Order: sequence, then structure tokens, then C-alpha cells
Amino acid sequence: MPVVDASIVVDWVAPGVDSRGPASRLLSRLAQEAAPILAPRLLLEETANALVTGIRRGRWTGAQADTALVLLCQLPVQLVDQPGDLDRAFELSRRYDEHPVYDLIYVAVAERLGEQLVTADNALRGRLAALPFVVGPA
Repeated sequence: MPVVDASIVVDWVAPGVDSRGPASRLLSRLAQEAAPILAPRLLLEETANALVTGIRRGRWTGAQADTALVLLCQLPVQLVDQPGDLDRAFELSRRYDEHPVYDLIYVAVAERLGEQLVTADNALRGRLAALPFVVGPA
């Protein structure tokens, strides 16, 4: 039951993303396995924000982003964060050079659940290389 972050989910819903990319292959594999997909609620806000940013940067139209938001809301993701996850994310941020707390919420959730965090964020994976449960989508 992996925890996924927005860097993965954006690639699941964004217009024009390569359906043969690592994130898409991960989604296909999870669907075949009927594996639950877990995330903190923050996932929804971060992914929606990425869709709006894509409009602003001319990557896709508003209508395409609207469709992507519908897809986001239909994904079988279980939102599983708890209030204590913020405290742990803050601790992790302080330990790892004040890395943004919003990234570390995902880490705190995965750590608490004893699951892998799957992220396409190379900088996050590099910074947290000592945490073996933080992995890429491949």
C-alpha cells in the first residue's frame, strides 16, 4: 500500500503526460494488484495547484485542467493523514535542512504507516537517501 505524493499524481492526471512514463506504469501496476493507494489530504490541494500552474504557464487550457481535476477526484486514493503527522513532518524538516514541511507530510504518513513513499521528486529522494522507504516510481 504505497503512499504517493503530488509529483506522482500530477503525472496521473495532467493533460498530455506520457502514458508510458514511470508514474503511469506505477498506476497500472497498482491497478492490476488492486493495491490501495494512500496519501495525506494535502495531495488534493497540491495537485490542483499544479493544474492551475499549468494553465498559467500555458501548458494546457483551463478546460483540460478542469477535466484533470475531475480525474483527480475519481482516483482511488485513500486520504490517511492524522494531526500528529504535522508534528513529525516539522521534526523531519528541521533534521533535513529545513526542507519544506509540505513535502515531509508525505514522508511522515508513510513512516507512520510503515509503507513506502513513492515520489518523482529527485531532490526529495536525494535529501532523504538515508530513509529506505522513500523511493522513485520505477
